[in-house]
Formats: sequence, structure tokens, C-alpha cells
Amino acid sequence: MDAAELNYCESVDINKTVVLTYGTRKQTTYFGVGALAKFADALDALNVKTVGFICSNSAYKRCGAWETIEKILAEKKIEYLMYNKIVTNPTCTSIDECRDLFLPKYNENFCVVAIGGGSPIDSAKSVAVLLEHKDKTARELYKFQFAAERRAPAVNITAGTGTEANKFAVASILDEEIPLKPALATPVIYPDISINDPALLCSTSPFQTACTAVDAMNHVTEASTTSIATPFSTNLGRTVCNLVAHYLPVALKEPSNLRARYWLHYAACIAGMSFDESLLHITHAMEHTLSAYVANLTHGLGLALLQPGVVAHIWADEVAAKTLCYVLKPMIGEFAGKPEEAQDVAKALRKWHESVGIKDTMATMGFTKDGIQKLVDATIACPGMDGLLALSPVKVEREDMARIYLTGFFE
Repeated sequence: MDAAELNYCESVDINKTVVLTYGTRKQTTYFGVGALAKFADALDALNVKTVGFICSNSAYKRCGAWETIEKILAEKKIEYLMYNKIVTNPTCTSIDECRDLFLPKYNENFCVVAIGGGSPIDSAKSVAVLLEHKDKTARELYKFQFAAERRAPAVNITAGTGTEANKFAVASILDEEIPLKPALATPVIYPDISINDPALLCSTSPFQTACTAVDAMNHVTEASTTSIATPFSTNLGRTVCNLVAHYLPVALKEPSNLRARYWLHYAACIAGMSFDESLLHITHAMEHTLSAYVANLTHGLGLALLQPGVVAHIWADEVAAKTLCYVLKPMIGEFAGKPEEAQDVAKALRKWHESVGIKDTMATMGFTKDGIQKLVDATIACPGMDGLLALSPVKVEREDMARIYLTGFFE
């Protein structure tokens, strides 16, 4: 980050709530410290009488959101239901269970509200669809056995590495012979309104903070190099990496530093906009297999295991290599985009991951080398992943995927 950019970032009034217009139906993502107060406006805008909250067991209280939310609900005399069983890598089973809880109260004045990160938000998007498709299940939704045509009103509170401002959601199907984690992509699931308040992230652990930043970094690494990448997605990518490279170390050292949380929150949000524009490719397709097999694997960690190998693979494409010289420069330093640099770039990425506390390997996460072909088979079998793999700037075959998984052992 150069001096002019840093001066700008340090001068922004982080306590002013601004409105980002990309990625929501009502062109409204409230952003800034204190933005949670806008929840009252969101309820009014959608004429809400009953709320169905979706969250994990305790984060909605631990982050500090619930006290403000509960007060707003009481003032407006709005009743609510609570589904607080969402875990990392939520399953279709839990999504169906939540929909069934909400269904008896569902009407035109009902709103689904997610509190927390990507798992609650993706679950909320799915539940909102199923409330309007009452005879369908989450499994049918994620195996593309019907098309989502409509959904219930939906509001997101806090952040999900960009899912609060894009048309994607993921869920796991774990009770089949091959565990699957497909991705849903449809404009129907753009939220109506999102509320991104960086103050709610101060309780996030250092590990989760780093993993969220790495997820954002991977979003733009892929979005800037798909076969449909645009200058918009690429330049968002460089901004994301500038912000992450500078402010992630600050947030890890000072968890309550609101300015660092503000810019990391913003980086994650616009990273979601970047891949909303230009989609993703290899890393996410392959990581979804890892977190389907190891259900408690944090998504950002899974991506970190694969990113060096993926970048080395696509470095063979001149345009992709030069694009990543630009986008990833804040993390990897100066490179020229030459094919012979691929392994050095991969090592530089791994070194940066380790510098922010992500040091696990495929082995420490329970994977074995003799299981690699099983992972390749599962990636190919997962609905929709062939479409992502096809967007890679360099064709990826079975042996390429096997090599990328093998790279994640970092031996």
C-alpha cells in the first residue's frame, strides 16, 4: 500500500454509515461502525412483522449484535423465531430443519435474518428460497433438481466474505456415498438489505480473522483470472490484497482496532463483488471437496492449503501470471509473470500464509496421500464444479488436481 492510499484509509470516517449499492436487491448494504442501528430501517423498508433469525449457537450474542437487535424488536413489537444450530459448513439437513421451524409463521410480512458469517448467511439464503418452494428440500435445491424462482425477504447482519453482497451460497450434503458441497448461483438469492458493522467483528479469533482474509484473497485470485475476468474484478482484487496485506497484521496484533476491522470487512465485501462479476475456478472447486470430507475444516484454511498449487498451475498462462503479478504483489512481492517463476510464487504465497498464522497442511488436517484420488473423484462428482473448473485459464485435468492436492502437504 503506497503512502497516498494509506493516508486515505487512515483518514476515512469509519463511524459514518455509508451505503454500498452493489449486490443487494434494494441496492442497500449499510457499511460502517454503528451500521447495526440501520436494522430498524431495514425492518421498516420490508414491512416486517415476524423475523426468523439464523445463526450459530453463541456468536450472535458474543459479537455484541443481539442486545441492539433485541431492543429494536421490542420497540417495534416484532416477534421472532430463532434457529441457532448453524455450524461451519452447514448441511442441507440443518437448512431443511430451519425451514420447517419457520414455515408455520411464514407469510408476506416474514423476514429471514442471518447473524454471523458465511455459514449463517448461506443458510439463510437457502431457507428463504425453500420457504417459497414448500414442497422442495435443500438437497433438491443444491443438486439442481429445481430452479429457485422466488424467495422470502432476507436481511444479512455482519459479514460472510462477500456472500452478503452476491448471488452465491453453499451447503454440504453429507449422507451420500460421496460427501458433496455444491454451490448455488442465482440472482434470486441476492439479499434485500445487508448490514456490515465492523464493530461486530472485534470478538473474532485471530485464526478466524486470518482465514476470512485468506478467503477474500482467494476470491480475487480466482475472479481476476477466470476466462471471463474483467478490469472491474481485477482492480477490485488489487484493492483487496492491498487492504489485507496492510490491515490483517494490525487486526491480528490489535483485535479491537476498529479501523483495521473496517478495512478488512470492506475488503471481504468487495471480494465477494469481484467474484459475483467474474466467478471462481479451481481453488474453490477443490476446496469444497476438502470441507465436505472434513466438516469442521474452516473454508479459508482449506483454500490456503490449495492456493499455492493452483497459482503455480495457472502461472503457465501469460495473462493470468501477469494479472497475479499485479493483484498479489502486496503478498508475494515483485514477479515478472514468467513460467519459470511458478514454484517461487507458490513458495512466496505459502510464506505469506504462515506469516499470518496459517501453518496447517493437508496432513495435519487429516488427509493422506493415498486418499488423493478419492478427493479428485469427489470434486468431479460434485454438482456444478465442472463449470468452475472450466473457467480456469489453464485446463485442469485429473492429474493436475491430484498434484495440487499433493502440494498442500508442503513437504
